[in-house]
Amino acid sequence: MRAGRGAGVVLALVLGACRSRNEGTNDAGVLPPPSALTCEGLVAIEVRESLPGFTLKEERPCPSCGPLCIFQSAEQKDVTVSIAYDCRKHFEGEDVRALLGPTLRAGGVEVPAMGKAAARREPAPGMLQVSAWDDDTPCGIVVTWLGKDKERALDIARTTLFTTTNERLLQAGMPPSAPPPPSTPPPNATVPDAGWP
Repeated sequence: MRAGRGAGVVLALVLGACRSRNEGTNDAGVLPPPSALTCEGLVAIEVRESLPGFTLKEERPCPSCGPLCIFQSAEQKDVTVSIAYDCRKHFEGEDVRALLGPTLRAGGVEVPAMGKAAARREPAPGMLQVSAWDDDTPCGIVVTWLGKDKERALDIARTTLFTTTNERLLQAGMPPSAPPPPSTPPPNATVPDAGWP
């Protein structure tokens, strides 16, 4: 399968997953909205280093989704890797069985000892998709590997979960290099003498 067509399949699968979820609400005081999160801010250096020679491109599969981070390589044209982020407060209280349900009903198998819950499935020949939920942030991720060495999707999912922290989420949602607010002297500060008697 060619890389362009592979990226289209990945995007269609993630869009379907996004539309099938409940909308949920964000806690504006803790999490930035999904539209503010970017691949540049979310994908850790450890994940990038595990995919040498791959370039990162960002897509937005739906308005309420987080970013879809797509990795492609000029050398490995038949391999496409993507990480979809969905970070919303309603995942925190959800039961593990409820989280795994849709993937298991679609023919998936539970993956033990990965985050709060995880499952894997093969939605198309030569493709492995790992859905996992972080145990210390309100994030779900979907890692999709299309092409040879598809079992590496499990390692990418583990590394992504390990490197996804609340600090990274907050940092990823901050506006780029906002200027500092103008400084005002404290109320009891002394004003320099203007030379008047």
